[in-house]
Amino acid sequence: MSTPFQITVESPEPCQRVIKVQVPREEFDQQYQKRLTAAVREHQRPGFRKGKTPRGIVENEVGSRLRVETVEALVPQAFRAAIVENELYPIGEPQVENLQFEEGEDLGFDLKIEVRPEVEARDYEGLPLVERQVEVTDAEVDEVVERMRESKAVHDEVDRPSQASDQVVLDLVPLGEDGEPQEERRMSSQPLEVGAENNLPEFNEALAGVTAGQDLDIRVDYPDDFPNEALRGQAMTFRCHVDEVREKRLPEVDDAFASQLEEGQTLLELRGKIRQSLTDDAQKRSRQDLDGQVLDRLIERNEVAVPPSMVEAWLESGVEDMRRRQAQMGRELTVAELTEYREAARPVAERQIKGMFLFEAVRAQEGIEVTDEDVEERVEEIAAENGFDLAKYREYVAQGEEKDRIRHELLDRRTYDFLLSRANVEPAAAEEEG
Repeated sequence: MSTPFQITVESPEPCQRVIKVQVPREEFDQQYQKRLTAAVREHQRPGFRKGKTPRGIVENEVGSRLRVETVEALVPQAFRAAIVENELYPIGEPQVENLQFEEGEDLGFDLKIEVRPEVEARDYEGLPLVERQVEVTDAEVDEVVERMRESKAVHDEVDRPSQASDQVVLDLVPLGEDGEPQEERRMSSQPLEVGAENNLPEFNEALAGVTAGQDLDIRVDYPDDFPNEALRGQAMTFRCHVDEVREKRLPEVDDAFASQLEEGQTLLELRGKIRQSLTDDAQKRSRQDLDGQVLDRLIERNEVAVPPSMVEAWLESGVEDMRRRQAQMGRELTVAELTEYREAARPVAERQIKGMFLFEAVRAQEGIEVTDEDVEERVEEIAAENGFDLAKYREYVAQGEEKDRIRHELLDRRTYDFLLSRANVEPAAAEEEG
């Protein structure tokens, strides 16, 4: 491609290019004169018909503006020419610097841009990985069974002082600074389990040994890190009336209990399903851990420059997501919280971007691809896994960004699998996990 521009490219940093442009004076004058001719055709001035104002008068009136417009038009022309001639892959728009334009001289300026780094993945054969072995113990199965048992607990009213794990039903109202009950904030028939971990410590202490019909005041000193900001560091007294004391009764762990959860199911079948579910979860975590090791080892073996603007864009996306979630809870993020997030998330952003560039390089070097047929097969799998109507899901995929997401997910998975197939994977004992 032939251009009228004289272009040289410098690389002061791995992800930065400075495009030095010289525009011959003849080229500038030619483009300027075209604009001036167009301006004369459209010019209207008292005493002259439209388009008949003398060229010199028009130039005196609008020449300065036309010169600026000509420069502004030449900048993107030169930028496009530089990108094509030098096979650059810019990120964002160029910054114009060092503009030099003297009367009768060539036009000169610099265009500073960020570019994607040129990445060639190296040493990705034989990545050293440790695969954590999957082993589900009887104790882990028992723990799940116990949680299921707790979900089926019943509470019977008893006529005795409360004990740990009993349920106490309270009518409570906070007292104002004047010591009077704030009736608009009264809470009736509130069940609390005595000794529960999620209770405030003052309530667990005060409710041990209470009886139905008893009245008591409970003072709470909220800690400085209490989740509700409005209560942090505050003290509040609650006036409480004990409506009932209920004893928790758990079902026996037998076939009848298993059948409660799924009709006709035996306890042995229940435990088998729990074990399989725990095994599936553990295998998924093991695969995720291996994927993470692949990425870390690949980055360790390859130096990759990260464009600062990509890191900032990644962080800003996270900030916006945090803002939306906090707004849904009726609060705004503080400057300190935003600063803390950016500092903590920056290494994560850099890791993800490095991994993206390296995975793209591996795919290019190894010819790893995903076809439309692969995407369609995955669409059918997702519909089956989630119980979607296939035709409706296909329509959804065709309309939005879902198809690109699925394709990218498949590309990443195939890249991970390729690297895993060539890695040196050593087993680790299950007790070494964590």
